[in-house]
Amino acid sequence: MSHIVAARNPKWANPEHNMIDIEVDFEGYPEEYLPYTCSPTDVVEHSRTLYAQAVNGDYGDIAEFEDWLKWNPVNKTSVEVSNESLVQILLEKGVLTDAEVDTILVEKTETVGFARTTTDGTDRVWNGIY
Repeated sequence: MSHIVAARNPKWANPEHNMIDIEVDFEGYPEEYLPYTCSPTDVVEHSRTLYAQAVNGDYGDIAEFEDWLKWNPVNKTSVEVSNESLVQILLEKGVLTDAEVDTILVEKTETVGFARTTTDGTDRVWNGIY
């Protein structure tokens, strides 16, 4: 068992308040304080001891869990006109004829993922889209 010399800066490690992040000075380690996550159900005795003492207030108030540390999506909104809509408008306005539409259409191929035929003969697509 590692002997706890001191601990500081307890903070809830999750919104359920059943784990605590804390800085611990363990005897025998060259670092003065190490980051450590403790819980009341840990298999390691010093983890359970740290948790109980932190909840008891021995290391000061426990800071609230900071949910902002999670990754959140950053969205960008744009407005676009589809090519099909634009062609339809030009046809309706008489700017293009049906015959001219065929001359401006461009076929484009782009890679959207990768597929591999497996040994059982089925195709698998690995890109999260299909």
